[in-house]
Amino acid sequence: MKPYRRTSTAAALAALTLLPVLGAATAAPAASAATVRDRVVSAARGEVTPDGASPEKTGSCDKYFAYHRNGGSCAKTPWCAAFAEWTWHWAGIEETPDVLAARGIGKWGREKGLFHARGAYTPKPGDLVIYGEPDGGTPGHVGVVAAVHPDGTLDTVDGNLGDAVALRTGLDPSKVSTNHQPVSGYVSPPGA
Repeated sequence: MKPYRRTSTAAALAALTLLPVLGAATAAPAASAATVRDRVVSAARGEVTPDGASPEKTGSCDKYFAYHRNGGSCAKTPWCAAFAEWTWHWAGIEETPDVLAARGIGKWGREKGLFHARGAYTPKPGDLVIYGEPDGGTPGHVGVVAAVHPDGTLDTVDGNLGDAVALRTGLDPSKVSTNHQPVSGYVSPPGA
């Protein structure tokens, strides 16, 4: 009887050991999406400019143009879109916009089915918040959603806001505007 119990016990332990693995396989896409979004937010928050520093004067913001087909310089080009695109690249997102225009990112998102109009969607950390209608034109602005609060307000990290990377907290998407443009919506990372 003892060998039977050991075999039964061993089989039961093996089955219990496999349950988390099998459960993890079904939960992997959600965990993976959360991880991508976490990496986007981490990249954005890690770039917030310290008080008194000037990324444009030091050229430290030029790295945000590394993934753009034509390169660029933050001293010569508005760089909020370059910063937003860089955060997605840094997080490992393969399909990203390459437009260097905030409203162009919105247009790209609309074309890819990733744009969500304000009021019809609850944003998530890692989304890009678009100021101005997604038509590819300027002016406009784009930031990275860093946190969503129960009252509907957002924290964002925005490149080229006051010539720096700035953390903005407690923004009401229905009331805030940047560059005289209200929030039109959000672009979600592909697959997240």
